Parts: sequence; structure tokens; C-alpha cells
Amino acid sequence: MIVFLVASLFLLLSSFYTAEASIFKKARASVLDAAAPILSVLSAPINGVSNVVGEVHDYFDVVEENRALRQENAELRQWMEEALALRDVVAVYEGLQTYQPAPETRPIDAHVIGDSNDAFVKSMVVNAGARNRVKEGFAVVNEAGLVGRIIDVSRRASRVLLLTDIQSRVPVYVDGAELEGILTGRSRQRPTITFTRTVLEDPVPEGAAVFTSGAGGVIPRGLPVGRVARIDDDAIEIDLYADYTQTRLVRILDYQFPVTLSNDDEAPDGADPPTADTPIANAEPQ
Repeated sequence: MIVFLVASLFLLLSSFYTAEASIFKKARASVLDAAAPILSVLSAPINGVSNVVGEVHDYFDVVEENRALRQENAELRQWMEEALALRDVVAVYEGLQTYQPAPETRPIDAHVIGDSNDAFVKSMVVNAGARNRVKEGFAVVNEAGLVGRIIDVSRRASRVLLLTDIQSRVPVYVDGAELEGILTGRSRQRPTITFTRTVLEDPVPEGAAVFTSGAGGVIPRGLPVGRVARIDDDAIEIDLYADYTQTRLVRILDYQFPVTLSNDDEAPDGADPPTADTPIANAEPQ
């Protein structure tokens, strides 16, 4: 009897709990169904704010990435400019290598480190001096042609007198015209050739090339200077090949003019032939 009473009590309590659980479950479901529209309405602003916050966060992420890309682009542009500058330097060096100096010429490469292009003085300073064998009178060229000549030399630097300076005087000749003269600088105007030989009957053609003549034994013969631009009755204006505003690298020509011996000054047997630095009586440059 006791066992049956305990079993009956257990079954009775179990049925009550099951019925109550079913009732609460149905009530909870009804509440959720009724509250779903309200929760949807209430959650809309929250979701909107969350989306806005997410978009703002994404915006700042994009701004940060854009800033990083701008910085990287600036660095790449700087590297590109340096690469282009190096390419120009290499092109200038390659242009200089196309010039084939005479066997007696020992070229000295130098960088332009300053200039003085005022109304009267037209010169530039290069970073090669006496310690690099530079001497006054040496010709200076770039990849296009003659730039000028050395007029002042210090230990580490030299000053180049440009062809446009009013004090510049360079012996030249016009190719194909058998005409020689002195190229004279005129500051802001084109240099002109003053004739030193009588003009021939045949006119000088415009565009004719002008080269150094080597007269005077200072600047080697055959260095390109420019082209004939305009012809007057007593002078010829020249367009120079060398563009000084774009010149950054130059080549200084260490050129020693050969000397000749007269019949009375022949070298003794076994003696070394004279050089340009050897004093010789009656010696004249070729």
C-alpha cells in the first residue's frame, strides 16, 4: 500500500508539472508573437545607428588607407623623379662618350656647381681644379658641343668662361665655306663670327656647321660650336649647340698641342722627342 501511494503521488505531481509547463510554453509563445512587431519597430533605429556607426568606421578606414596610399604615391613619385634624373645623367654620360677626342687629349669629367649669368658675366663653376690636372685655357664641352674655356683654376674648382660672354674670343671656321674667323660673345644676343679671312664670292649657307679652328694653339681643332643662324655684311650670327641652362655635366679637355722642330733644332740621337711642356726654341704649334 505504501509503495502504491508513493507511486500515485509521484504520477500526480508529474502530471501537474507537465500541464503547467505546457501552459507556460504556450503563454511565452503568445507573448513573443505579440511582441515581435514591437521589437521590430524598436530595433529599426538601433539597427540604423549600428549601420551608420559601421559606415563611419568604414569611412575612417578608407580615409586611413587613402592617406597611406597618398604617402606611398608621394614616395614612389620621388623615386620616379630620382630615377628620371639618373636616367638624364646616364644619357649625358652616354652622350659624352660619343665624343672621340684626339689621342693627345685626356678628358676630365666634372659637375657644374654654380653659374653667373648676369647681364655682363656669363660663366659657370665646375668641381674640378688643379688637383685634377685642370689648367687655364682648357676647352670645356658637353654632349652637344663646345661650352667655353677655363679662365680661373683653384685646387678643387674652376671657372668656365662661356661662349656668350662678351670677353669670349674663340677661333672658328665655317664648314664647307673655307671661312675662318673669331667667335665673339654678345651676352644676351647670339655670338657672331668676325672674319679673319676675305669672304669668298660663294655665300655662306644658313645652317652651315661651325667648328673650332685651333688657331692660336689653345683650343683643339674640330670641336662643334653651332650653326649659322643669320648672315650680315660683316658678321655671321651663330646658334650654339650647347644649352647652358641644361648643362650639368661637362668634360674638360686636357689637350697639349704638339710642337715641331726646325731643321736646326733636331733632337740628338737617343734623346726623347720634345713634348708641349718642353721649352724649344722657335717652336710653333701645329
